[in-house]
Amino acid sequence: MRLILSAACLAVMPAASSATAPTAAGTTAPALPDPVRAMVEAAAHTGDKAKIDVVVAFAKQTNRGAEAEIDRIVAEIAAIRAAEHQAKLAEADYFDNWKGRGQLGASHATGNSELTSLTFGLNLQRDGLDWRHRADAILDITDNRNGKDQQRILAGYQIDYKFSDRLYSWGRVEYERNREAGIRRRFAESAGIGWRAVQGGPFRWDLEAGPALRQTRFDSHSENSVAGRGASRFAWDLSGVTRFTNDTALFVDDAASLSNTAALTSKMFGSIGTRLSYNLGWEEDPPAGLKRLDTTTRVTLVYDF
Repeated sequence: MRLILSAACLAVMPAASSATAPTAAGTTAPALPDPVRAMVEAAAHTGDKAKIDVVVAFAKQTNRGAEAEIDRIVAEIAAIRAAEHQAKLAEADYFDNWKGRGQLGASHATGNSELTSLTFGLNLQRDGLDWRHRADAILDITDNRNGKDQQRILAGYQIDYKFSDRLYSWGRVEYERNREAGIRRRFAESAGIGWRAVQGGPFRWDLEAGPALRQTRFDSHSENSVAGRGASRFAWDLSGVTRFTNDTALFVDDAASLSNTAALTSKMFGSIGTRLSYNLGWEEDPPAGLKRLDTTTRVTLVYDF
């Protein structure tokens, strides 16, 4: 990038003083030299906002009077890229355009247990023209002092239909197993309306609400219930390599359940990164003898694909 900017700067200085172009007001403004135009176009074609901002700022600083032409070039290329992306999404089938992240590391739980576990995780997402798919799973497994495997499994699949850039409907199915909290298995099915409350810039925040069904098998008994589900999904890009996320899900029936996960993910090199997360799980009415609150801290290596 520095070499490109330096070369372009040397190439444009003499040209900017001699070449002119008429403006709407009838005056003349310096024409955009070819090296600078090529530099702006190359940056715009990357789609990288940070890179575009740097190149555009440099081009405008060294080519006074050509600001409108620079903005026009960036806008035209952005429109072309958007149209190409829309066409690609329209032609894609279900198995195209999936992105994913795998995790491997360790976790430490407190509350109903004091355990250090091996952690595996997988997240998949496909963002189509009208439909968005999300699949996620996390598994903590360890041998306790009695020599018995202890497992915590959380898995879910969600599909969204986008009415607009912000408004969408959603449907979700979930499975949970947490023997330390007395939950042998729990299924949940829910659907509702979602709203992207914040988008653009470094922030994104989705809010969801709707009815749900839950089927829970505790160690001592079973419960089936009709519930309400609310969810919040917040992301903040702290830099080009670091992201903070906070995901919350709340089920409310005769006894409410809350899950909240805050995480900090950083890229190290290529597709490899690290993730530090803290999960809080709360049950309003746990089985007799068990605590309401469990926490899990996870440190993992992540691989994006």
